[in-house]
Amino acid sequence: MNDSGGHGTTVARILVWIARLSGTAVVLPLMLIVVGESGSGPAGAEWVYLALFPFGFSAGYLIGWRWPLLGGCVSLACMALSLVVLGRVFDPETYGIWAVLSLPGVLYVIAGLGLRGAVADREASGLRG
Repeated sequence: MNDSGGHGTTVARILVWIARLSGTAVVLPLMLIVVGESGSGPAGAEWVYLALFPFGFSAGYLIGWRWPLLGGCVSLACMALSLVVLGRVFDPETYGIWAVLSLPGVLYVIAGLGLRGAVADREASGLRG
């Protein structure tokens, strides 16, 4: 994704903006879970699940605005851990929904790695020059 002409940096920045916008589009409806319905609320392991998804997952997308690689890793880790905490097997459609919700996190990771490589290339060329 890196080259001396800066094309890799441009692609990474475009990916960051796609991740930012799509991450925001994902987070807004997820926050409706926070408001939720009136009732007794979650119990036991459900609190851990809610801490990971939607809170940790959404926090990762917000962190990604400043630090794309870290934000993407946080959101993807929270998604994976939330599924482990649930300890259930779901139908393929449910996993498909979670995969779509995780796409901004994947884009953050790809863009973060691209930007990190571009910075390393720039620093290396500055040391040589």
